[in-house]
Amino acid sequence: MNKKGFTLVELLATLVILGIVMGIVLISTTGGFDKAKNSTEDVFVKTLEDALDIYLDSDARNLSFNTMCSSTINKTHKTGVKVYKSTSNVTFNDVINSSFKPITMGDMHNPANKGKDNYNCSTDGTLNIYRDEDYIYYYKIEKSTFGCLNKAGTITNLPSGFNC
Repeated sequence: MNKKGFTLVELLATLVILGIVMGIVLISTTGGFDKAKNSTEDVFVKTLEDALDIYLDSDARNLSFNTMCSSTINKTHKTGVKVYKSTSNVTFNDVINSSFKPITMGDMHNPANKGKDNYNCSTDGTLNIYRDEDYIYYYKIEKSTFGCLNKAGTITNLPSGFNC
């Protein structure tokens, strides 16, 4: 008697092995998606930082700075450098509409949130702009200002320990 086919035990063993392999693949793929999403948001934040740097290099001289901060910064050539906060209300709309146009309204989307409600970033939140006595410009923005970033915290190029 020559029976062709698999026994029930062989079929169950095959299904168990396939289930284990699929579980491992699913777990490792899910972690990869989270890492890719975080990396995408980091690149997006870097784009915002670069746009702010360009804006400050080109248009910051039009801002008024008459409020001195209580905190100072230390530089390689001098300690206790005075820092002034801008009294101008600067928003990302100002950056978008500046003379050099380092970023557009079309760039104000967080690609990590594509298809979600918080895909579009707010452009009307106030940015904190600072200038030291050497005319070096700094910024500090709460990430919550944009409403499209998944990580909390600030975007800044201020030296660590600065508080104003």
